[in-house]
Amino acid sequence: MKSKKGQLKIQEMAFMLVAIILFFVLVGLFAASIIFRNLHESATQNEEAKTLSAISNLAGTAEFVCTGNRPNCVDEDKLMALIGKKSFESYWPFTSLSVLKYSGFNKRESEMIKCTIENYPNCDIFEVYNKNSSNDNRIHSFVALCRVEFDTIVYEKCEIAQLWAGSQRK
Repeated sequence: MKSKKGQLKIQEMAFMLVAIILFFVLVGLFAASIIFRNLHESATQNEEAKTLSAISNLAGTAEFVCTGNRPNCVDEDKLMALIGKKSFESYWPFTSLSVLKYSGFNKRESEMIKCTIENYPNCDIFEVYNKNSSNDNRIHSFVALCRVEFDTIVYEKCEIAQLWAGSQRK
């Protein structure tokens, strides 16, 4: 009779140890999922911050800057020269790069007129390149968009625009 009670107590202890181990494994998995979720969000935020920092400085690069090196000013004529150049897709760390003129601010994407040599300057969006990433997070910054106009006098016409850059979501 005593040996059966001893065996029963040993079985109870074994089941209790298994239950405690399972409990701590579940707690560990829960904690790990929270840590990894925050890690994923942190990676996405870092990528967005990197893209925002890059587009803030992009208007000052030689490929975009207006004459006179004015800050946050993009030269529309230089922008037209960049459209369709595949070599720039690997030059900047973006999945897409475009400039939206003020005329396109209140339009849906389907209504916007893409800028080409034929319709320039009567267009809404300059699409420098687009890698068609399925998981694209687009960030924008406001810039001045200027071009030289020839009327009775030569002058520089400027308007507000948005410089859009896409980054890959993690």
